[in-house]
Amino acid sequence: MSLRERGEKLMDPSAITHAAGEENDDDDEAGSRVGWAEMLPETLVEVFKRLPLKDRLQTVPQICKTWRKASLDPACWQFVDLKEWCISQNGEVIDRMVKLAVERSCGSLQELHVTNLNSDASLQFLAQSRLSSMKTLCIPGSNVTENGLCEVILAMPTLVHLDISRCSAIKSRALEVIGKTCKSLTRLDRSMWPLTMASMGPSDDSEAMAIAQNMPKLKHLEMSSGWLSNAGLVAILDRCPDLEYLDVRNCWNVRFENSSAVSKSDKLLQFHVSSIESDYDDDEDDEDYVDEWDYTTELWGDFDYLEDYIEDDIF
Repeated sequence: MSLRERGEKLMDPSAITHAAGEENDDDDEAGSRVGWAEMLPETLVEVFKRLPLKDRLQTVPQICKTWRKASLDPACWQFVDLKEWCISQNGEVIDRMVKLAVERSCGSLQELHVTNLNSDASLQFLAQSRLSSMKTLCIPGSNVTENGLCEVILAMPTLVHLDISRCSAIKSRALEVIGKTCKSLTRLDRSMWPLTMASMGPSDDSEAMAIAQNMPKLKHLEMSSGWLSNAGLVAILDRCPDLEYLDVRNCWNVRFENSSAVSKSDKLLQFHVSSIESDYDDDEDDEDYVDEWDYTTELWGDFDYLEDYIEDDIF
């Protein structure tokens, strides 16, 4: 398929509504041909920013000068999701892509999803980029340090959603900095790698206490496979009055039965917790003895520049 054919298919109205997560009930309108070349630049921008990353980078800029210019508009780079793309990339290439996306946004980046960062390089670049509108930062499964995370957090006090799940080097000190800096934080994802009974160690409530003492506006908290105990759970329920969603599944040091957390959890709209039967046998499969309690109430056009950043076969 030629680039022109790819572009025409990409800009089919039904494809656009699908990419935007919308449904078009007007079959006549969906089937009509639109003069894309004649559309206003701001309209093209609204369309392009909803497209998948690969199309924004490789297809749209090569169709015509108008499309290329629209694809370079900072508004097309306010929301960047690299999660799936990162799975097959190494740390250096991921860092280059993050840098490119940030530069394209010209300081207007609001939401970034990236995983498998292999160093603090991307965080340091984010911290230096003066992203005053940043609302969401998701870096699960990344090999970043507490110092690197604290540096970027201090530069992003406007965050409302932070995902640092499976970032094993992050400890309670960083969580304290997050809470004291990001006063509007309403969602924290801090789940870790799943634990088995054999790998369960002593409880550690330091992270739970840092959250309870410094993040009073949380509405959504995920801490599955953590080391917290009943004390940490109760502290969170007591000190986070706006909490609506809490996930502490696979936190084997939490014993929910006969705990004061039972009554305190009534305020939650969704509460996920695992309990272990008292007659657990080490020789048996964990799953046979786990009872899941699930409570629910209700410029790419400059290809020399492109090659400086991204390899030809990156997709």
